[in-house]
Amino acid sequence: MRYLVGFLCACALGVMPLVGCSETTGDGGSGGDAGSGGTAGDGGSGGTAGIDVPLAPDLQPVLEAYANPTAVVTSEIMAAVADEIADAAREIEDSEIFAEILKVITDIQQELENATARTCRGGSNNGNVCTDDADCPGGTCGSDLVFGGVCSGGTNDGGDCADDTDCPGDPDAGIDPGTCAVRINYICPGWDEEQFDPDYLKTCNGGANAGSTCTDDTDCPDGTCVEARPDSANGSIDLFMTVDGGGIGRVVWGTADQCLYLVPKEGNDCEAAGCFEASYDGGIALDLGPDWVSEDISELPVTFVVEGTIGFDGDAFRIDQSFRVVLAVEPGLELLLDIGYPALSETFNYIFAGTGQAIRDATGLFGCSLEQSQCFNLICDGGANAGNACITDADCPEGTCDDVTRFSW
Repeated sequence: MRYLVGFLCACALGVMPLVGCSETTGDGGSGGDAGSGGTAGDGGSGGTAGIDVPLAPDLQPVLEAYANPTAVVTSEIMAAVADEIADAAREIEDSEIFAEILKVITDIQQELENATARTCRGGSNNGNVCTDDADCPGGTCGSDLVFGGVCSGGTNDGGDCADDTDCPGDPDAGIDPGTCAVRINYICPGWDEEQFDPDYLKTCNGGANAGSTCTDDTDCPDGTCVEARPDSANGSIDLFMTVDGGGIGRVVWGTADQCLYLVPKEGNDCEAAGCFEASYDGGIALDLGPDWVSEDISELPVTFVVEGTIGFDGDAFRIDQSFRVVLAVEPGLELLLDIGYPALSETFNYIFAGTGQAIRDATGLFGCSLEQSQCFNLICDGGANAGNACITDADCPEGTCDDVTRFSW
């Protein structure tokens, strides 16, 4: 899996009311398919009336920190954090729990889109079938069916909703607006290497071959071929999702309870070289960005905040960080380091891009190498971008990305 990632201390930000919370929920949510070739996690039905949704965490300060680093990085700073950068980058990249979670979210969104036609809300094409907002001049494109969207708070507390506008407040009565949300319960795929078989967990329900494995209904005379629910011992992920216009809103949050999954060493299954056993236990929140509904998630930066423990290949790694993921990019990580007090008062980005590394701080962009323990200015020599900052030669069409030592540690 390919990532762009960033990290900082999550607990200090006050955005992680996730682990050990006492909120109650309805009877579950629709489960998604497993990530990276895994088998479908079989969640429950949509959330129901009575769901008590905790308030979505405020991730805006984290997003602003990514966009505007404030630290001025020196050799002393790098001497103190270089090992931390290398360790965190390795552990986060090796673990694919984040791809697993994104797969659940994209599958849920796809189910929503497939379940009902999207129609124009308002504008000159009000009521007409649409694909996106461009089909609705003066209006928006949305659907009305959600997985049992329920208001948490507001004057319609516990009532059905399609988005937050169905959960208004009443200032005169001192009632704040509520949130329209659902709970999704996802059973994790576990460590059974057979999970990558497309017919995994399929058995005959009823008929002469009841209980036997099957591929389709033809294998089950007088019965049906169904997919069994994965073993609850595999652990689970509970996600709360806001809903907007029949689709998922940009903020998703919840917890993972000893979620077990496999990471193929090569390809999309364990057949060629085996798999690593991995797990995640702890809280998670993510911001899908403003373009989530209209764009492919693999093309967008998704910002995570996590507080928990990653297990990978027999080792455990405590993570209390934020990281940013872009799936459809060259291999790379972008790490957001928070080195000041209070939280987010002094930050910078460490970037891994292909074979290159760089830092973006308050002074701009410059190159760095953890292996060589030095940083350097990276400037395009020749070509259309001559004189501009760069990370690799790809940033310098018809030129090269050259370096001059800036400092070492």
